[in-house]
Amino acid sequence: MQYTRGLEDESYFLNDSSVVRVGRDMTNIKAIEHTTSIATDYTQALSNGRIELGVKGRFRRLPVDYTIMRGEQSIIYPNLGDFSKWSENLYAAYGNYLLEKEFYDLEAGLRLEETEVSYKLDPVNVYYNSNDNYDYFELYPSIRFTYKLNDKNKISTFYNRRVDRPGEPELRIFPKYDDPELLKVGNPYLRPQFTHSFEVAHRYSWGAGSLFSAIYHREINGAYKRIYSIDDSNPDYNIVNRIYQNTGQSTNTGVEVLFSQDITNYWKLTSSFNIYRNQIDAFQGTLLFPFKRPFFIEESSDIAGDFKITNTFILPWKMETQVTGLWYSDKNIPQGTELSRSSIDLGIKKSLWGKRGELSLSATDLFNRFGIRQKVIGQDFTALYQNYYETQIVRIRLNYKF
Repeated sequence: MQYTRGLEDESYFLNDSSVVRVGRDMTNIKAIEHTTSIATDYTQALSNGRIELGVKGRFRRLPVDYTIMRGEQSIIYPNLGDFSKWSENLYAAYGNYLLEKEFYDLEAGLRLEETEVSYKLDPVNVYYNSNDNYDYFELYPSIRFTYKLNDKNKISTFYNRRVDRPGEPELRIFPKYDDPELLKVGNPYLRPQFTHSFEVAHRYSWGAGSLFSAIYHREINGAYKRIYSIDDSNPDYNIVNRIYQNTGQSTNTGVEVLFSQDITNYWKLTSSFNIYRNQIDAFQGTLLFPFKRPFFIEESSDIAGDFKITNTFILPWKMETQVTGLWYSDKNIPQGTELSRSSIDLGIKKSLWGKRGELSLSATDLFNRFGIRQKVIGQDFTALYQNYYETQIVRIRLNYKF
């Protein structure tokens, strides 16, 4: 049994001085999340495998208070209300069976979930007609079969179905303003997305390394994405809305390869690449905020990929360092292109006190190149969106084993 409490308390100050207007606005969002989880699991060992069973209940409550201080020529939408209450109750049970034989392994499982979602809105809000309440029961099967050709070669096939649920931030009716021209807001009527995954893989192992290669296909139904749309209802200025919406179906089909090798006793190399075809189907939907209007997604297809390489070096004085490079290619998104990005990460650690302690230093995205950049093509506008979020992080950690 576990209980956690999380706090979000964020203020946004909008200072806009231009030939169009002089605006001084402030908004504050305060959200306190309460999550209670209760779970129990059972495992029974068998002569050639095991059986796993379990049940779980998770209960989340997240009330939100929204405060607005308007200045002159305010750009903040009126009649938003000042509170909302979101809750989610999840009841789950699962069973998993593992059979291990000399020449093959079989693992099969099934998870059953009943989910209840409630989103209560401030009656003052004029953009959504009613509160949203829904529940759904779903089955999530998974199966993996592995055939052992010999001690060094294994072939496996895999299938599973999973769900990605929107959380309260994706559902939130209160907007966040990155700047006076860009507004981000959730959608209280958003629904979960479901993914079918299929994979055929081969693993070849040798004394100092291994090679894993796989062909996969994923089908995503009801994918929820941010949709950009211009609000030109005010003749004095335009605001671009960035709103979460379910956007129909998309698929990923690709090849993934992972390689690991001990080059010397002091140098280990690990690398991987993933090349895939990203297919987004055409879709037509309706935005409700701040007024009802249609949006369109054109069908698109692109070949994209990513590459990662990690070098680990054993140094004198009981030290170890790791350098990681990561690169993502351009790829299509529902309304344009997400541009390529890259990252260089560095880490170093040292054993202390006869290996009872460890001091480590790590730094991510040394050159600040991993921010998301998107070229967006919307109806009657184009935009370059850049989000340099907290990718540059330095951590110092000291561990001691008693």
